[in-house]
Amino acid sequence: MKKNFILIFILYNFVTQTVSAREYHFDVYGLNIRFMEIKFSSINDQKLTTEIESKNLMSFFYNFKGSGNVEYEQNKATYKFAYQKKEKSRTKKIVLKDQVVISNFSNPPKKEKKDIVPISQEDLINVLDPLTAVQQLIFEQKKQLNCNKQKKVFDGSNVFYLKLSKEDTDPYIINSSKLIYQESLQKCKLTYQTIAGHELDDEEKLNKMYVDIFYGKKNKMFYPYFLTTKSKVTLEMFLK
Repeated sequence: MKKNFILIFILYNFVTQTVSAREYHFDVYGLNIRFMEIKFSSINDQKLTTEIESKNLMSFFYNFKGSGNVEYEQNKATYKFAYQKKEKSRTKKIVLKDQVVISNFSNPPKKEKKDIVPISQEDLINVLDPLTAVQQLIFEQKKQLNCNKQKKVFDGSNVFYLKLSKEDTDPYIINSSKLIYQESLQKCKLTYQTIAGHELDDEEKLNKMYVDIFYGKKNKMFYPYFLTTKSKVTLEMFLK
């Protein structure tokens, strides 16, 4: 479940599409069952927000709600994220100035674990919060699709790279009634690379995580219409 949650969290940070409002709604499926809804919006390039909520049977077995935002003021970014699952809840706040972490708060505090790869001060320089990283990697696609990007990210516990790459130029046709875009798509791959803060025993499986992102072009812009990844089950995410 932990690995699935991290994969969903990556998907979640990516999300009826209204181009002018920069708002995205996604449905997430596993085993062909819709179990989660994700929303992502950008407000005047000054604030990013996202919401995630479990749906249908998932709510009964594993209820989850999360919300996050990042606000920009001059050279400062303030990231907040809160979630509740079953009887557990947590809030976190990260403040960055000139892409350097100057404050990191979690309530309740995270429990200390053994065999953690230590985070150095250098690791917290030239980093982005998760929402800003996803915005720059995934959504900032205009006339030309750019799948050659990398961002260093700090989520309050771990420092890692998110890398966007393109393995081929073949057009893809996704046969699904859930997909609102009926033309051919271009595929990019998002991968995760550990840096620090993670448990050493988790490093290998974390570095195997990926999300395939399928873009379609509309109104001279590229949008992520379909995202998918595999762990124990295949997770699929469709733009509504």
